[in-house]
Amino acid sequence: MDMSNRQLSGMSGVYYVAAELSKLGYIALVTTRNTKAADIIAMNDKTGVSVAIEVKTCGISTSDSFWLLSARDRQKKPHNFIYVFVKLNRDKAHDFYIVPAQFVAKNVEKQKAKTGSIWYYISKDRIASFKQKWDLIQYVTTRKS
Repeated sequence: MDMSNRQLSGMSGVYYVAAELSKLGYIALVTTRNTKAADIIAMNDKTGVSVAIEVKTCGISTSDSFWLLSARDRQKKPHNFIYVFVKLNRDKAHDFYIVPAQFVAKNVEKQKAKTGSIWYYISKDRIASFKQKWDLIQYVTTRKS
């Protein structure tokens, strides 16, 4: 069975995030595809505290002005749930935006298409201040509940 470029981009994003987490000293466990809870579970080896990470990826040939989401991304999530939005780039380092789930839930935008379908997304402008904010994972994994 052939995989679409979208599926491959999404999987690439997950593994790039896992690699970054490993470089930062976290134990990064990639979950099976389409797990509803999270794409990666990352654990701080010093504290034993883990964080659930949902990865959303824009491929090399796609727009980098927004990431598609779903209605469930508007739901409240625990404090140890984080989104990492990835923009894959061909000739430069990939861009990572590390965003708390509470921020995402409050900033998901909804748009109705001419066909009647409803799209949920978050714009790059809304999350720009979270670019390369890997320290948010450190904060979550050292924070007392």
